[in-house]
Amino acid sequence: MGENKNELYLTEIQSKLPSHLYVHIPKLVSVFPQIEALVTLPQGIPDLLRKGIYFALLQSVVRLLERNTDPLLPEILPEYSELIRSVSETYSFLHPEAESNWLEECIQYGDKSAYHWEWKHFDSRELF
Repeated sequence: MGENKNELYLTEIQSKLPSHLYVHIPKLVSVFPQIEALVTLPQGIPDLLRKGIYFALLQSVVRLLERNTDPLLPEILPEYSELIRSVSETYSFLHPEAESNWLEECIQYGDKSAYHWEWKHFDSRELF
């Protein structure tokens, strides 16, 4: 994902982001390019899948930042690849239409994933 065209793509979709994600763009500007440089996005994928992946990634980063968790921690970075794989597999299984709630579901998945990563890597260790 670390190519210039991906950064341009993020700029392109900014205006299409739901308002609750759009307001976080200033926070994301500093961290998201670093994530893009470290995470591989499949090439030649449909635009709806690409948007879904970006929306899920953006929401997961926003949630981590809101919870004061660094989205660039070594424990978190591999999770982005898993999120991309999972969203891609779900897309292949569902073949959603543009009119569906696909993008909203991707946002929810990114949100839930961030909570899960925090629990998996940090909170669960405190409990046990």
